[in-house]
Amino acid sequence: MKFAQSLLALAAGLSVALANYETPNMHRLFRREASTTPSDVNGFKGAILLKNGQQTSCEVALMRSTYGFVAAACIDYLDNEAKSMNQSTVYEVGISAGNQVSYGTVLVSKITPNPRYDPKTFANNLAVIEFSNNGGRYDFVNYIASWRPDWASMYYVRRSLVGGVWNTPVVASYSESSGDLVNCARANKLFLSNQKDMMCNQMSTPSAYNSTCSAPFGSVYGVNGVNIAIAALYSHSAVYGSNNSICSSGGNVYNYYTVMENYVHWAMSVLKTRVPVYHSRVAEYTENMDPNYSMSVPAQPSDIDGVKVFGGDIYHIKTEDSPKTQPETDKAKEIESRGLSTVAIIAIVLGIVLLLALALYLYRKKQQGKLGALSRVRTWWLFGRLGNTARNSQGPPAYPTYF
Repeated sequence: MKFAQSLLALAAGLSVALANYETPNMHRLFRREASTTPSDVNGFKGAILLKNGQQTSCEVALMRSTYGFVAAACIDYLDNEAKSMNQSTVYEVGISAGNQVSYGTVLVSKITPNPRYDPKTFANNLAVIEFSNNGGRYDFVNYIASWRPDWASMYYVRRSLVGGVWNTPVVASYSESSGDLVNCARANKLFLSNQKDMMCNQMSTPSAYNSTCSAPFGSVYGVNGVNIAIAALYSHSAVYGSNNSICSSGGNVYNYYTVMENYVHWAMSVLKTRVPVYHSRVAEYTENMDPNYSMSVPAQPSDIDGVKVFGGDIYHIKTEDSPKTQPETDKAKEIESRGLSTVAIIAIVLGIVLLLALALYLYRKKQQGKLGALSRVRTWWLFGRLGNTARNSQGPPAYPTYF
């Protein structure tokens, strides 16, 4: 009897725990006692991708202390179709605990780009990134904003590091305008066909590397009353003007962000676990449960005259019409085309040595006044005794000849 009562008590406890998992208390990390302000983002956990020890502009949308989302365009590939990652690149994630407190930098263990990512258009520009949490020294949960109608406004955020120390995030509040949406669609056909999966505007902030160059924000947070959750990551920019430069295009830069809500179930299929999400508890809420979800990919991505598209790590810009990385075989061919190959250099060195030897031979011949018999020349060549053989007219030399 006592055993049965214990089981019932355990079941009741589990039921309460699971119920709490699905209640608004789940999202208490996002609730504030007063109105939400942009400065609240400073207290949120955030992360930046590093490649080979170098900071990138790519922010990581943390989901838990060991995984998150990152833009697929921020990864190095060996081919232009983004099918083969460059395994020589060392990836790390710098994690902020909020309020300029650092969790440190951890190594990335696995990156899984979305299989429908298209590097030519930047469609489905997301990857799941997995990493350690310093041996379990910290453990946390972060939430993905999973219902766009919730967001009364958005906070655009740019995080950066200086000497391993987190700067205060740059945060700007923004609400979508119809004018921006029209111009964004004119500049980029991917956005024209996928406005529910993307955000776009001309907002920017000074680059962490060059204060004279404006850079897009790294991430976007959805704001719902007193609740905040990360909603989108920077994807790419469309630039038009006289020089197509992201730094000096005269304001003709439109920045695009990938909304993550429709890719949550794909991330679950990769991670084999639930992904923490935030949304208000209303009857209108619907969830995209398709793990194979994809944007509509334009058939002709480059048919807007005068527009150049930049994507991924804008500190080291990649463009739509240039390879994302250069394959190793192409690098070798480029090196050979720029100069002499190793074999050619060795042949030239050997040729110079032979010419010097010939010059020395002619000089010795001139000093002797005559060449002498061919046998004596050959003997000199081997033993350096031309003088002896010339003077020895009474018989063969005292040492053997081999010619």
